[in-house]
Amino acid sequence: MKDIYELLNDIDIDETEYEEIEIDELEKARVKKALRKSIRQEKKVKGWKKNVAAAAILCGLSVTAIGLTMPAYAGSIPVIGDIFRFLDNGRTGLYDDYKEYSTEINMTDDSNGIKVTLNDAIFDGKTISLTYSIVSEHDLGDNPIIEDSLDIKGVGSQSGSARISKVDDHQYVGIVTASNLDRDQVDRAKIKWEIDRITLPDQQFKEINGSWKFALALEATERKDVISEGSSELKGVKVNIGKISFTPMSFIVYYDQIISKEVSNKWHAVDVEIEIRDDLGNLYTGEGNGGSGDGYNMSWSKTFEKLDEHASKLFITPHIMFREHTAENFGSVEMTNDGPKEIPIPEKPGKGKEEFVLEDIVIELEK
Repeated sequence: MKDIYELLNDIDIDETEYEEIEIDELEKARVKKALRKSIRQEKKVKGWKKNVAAAAILCGLSVTAIGLTMPAYAGSIPVIGDIFRFLDNGRTGLYDDYKEYSTEINMTDDSNGIKVTLNDAIFDGKTISLTYSIVSEHDLGDNPIIEDSLDIKGVGSQSGSARISKVDDHQYVGIVTASNLDRDQVDRAKIKWEIDRITLPDQQFKEINGSWKFALALEATERKDVISEGSSELKGVKVNIGKISFTPMSFIVYYDQIISKEVSNKWHAVDVEIEIRDDLGNLYTGEGNGGSGDGYNMSWSKTFEKLDEHASKLFITPHIMFREHTAENFGSVEMTNDGPKEIPIPEKPGKGKEEFVLEDIVIELEK
């Protein structure tokens, strides 16, 4: 099978039929990244194609944060205009509007030949999202791992996630999030983000130690809360929608799962996921913020992409899965004086898994 470059070589192109158009930094970075990836893959097989018939012509293209500590300012380091969208890369659409409502920070800390710039920050009252860029004296490989901590002052427990992508030989961009697992939202967050080392899996997990520290305070974006008493129940599982919080770039759904004794005695685990669509036919993509509880009776929240302003109803569909724990899909250990000790899986009658869907919970939206 011919690859894309061989196919392009077979095409007769009349340059007069095309015109140059301007594209933004986001699209430029995506094209460059895709080309680099193709070049690396091609080199592994038989070297770079010398004759390429077509080429992409690239033409040029709030809120207040209070710094509690201020590393060196370096606004020229950011590589991409909208890191939120670049890293999402059309995967969910959740971050399409985040850049517009984020705070530009552009603080840089330099350690051991590596500059880390905190580019943008946004806080919706529940989740903090920080974008950053890295410029290194040396190539860190394709998949560096940032060993960091992101703390929200005054928050008892939190969950988080991270993503990083290589942009050029010495440049990377990433996003790190932390979500408040407490039930209530807060209006202001004091944040400390610290990186103490970078691990390089491509280089036998070599570690680069350093100290990159940032501290700032963020006001939450404006929001409108809608209290709900909607619920749905079947087969010993009840799902309650407690509150929906609407922000300019997203909405957050707070929900509880309540599991009967019959179910918890039969199955090792119960997973509850929610799917949301509106009366206009839009299906919303979301990312979970984590939850708290005893494993069966849990309180969760999930952030979804921006609400269509013309929608008047939301239909929330809970998807349920009962699961059995086995040695193949589950394992846990406890630390003892003699070292780690495997915890045996208790016997329960539920085998394999069982999936079903609850009736929709309908939320009326005020106009």
